[in-house]
Amino acid sequence: MTFQDLKFALELGCVLGKDIEYLLDFSKKNGINTQEIDNELLKLGYDKVFDNDFENNNEDDDDEFGYIQKFPHKSKFYED
Repeated sequence: MTFQDLKFALELGCVLGKDIEYLLDFSKKNGINTQEIDNELLKLGYDKVFDNDFENNNEDDDDEFGYIQKFPHKSKFYED
């Protein structure tokens, strides 16, 4: 990840410009470590940007509900 990618990801995460500059300076001193950047974001009051807990949050996918089609997509004509 480059510093330009880091800046873009922080802009997408709705981080203010002054905080982006602080985090870029922090990353230039300490290297780009997404876990440390997320910790700094939490200290600044933001949500994590680089946290990917999708594997742990897939517990809802184990439900036993299936797909039900209520309305057919095409009109069907029946002869009586």
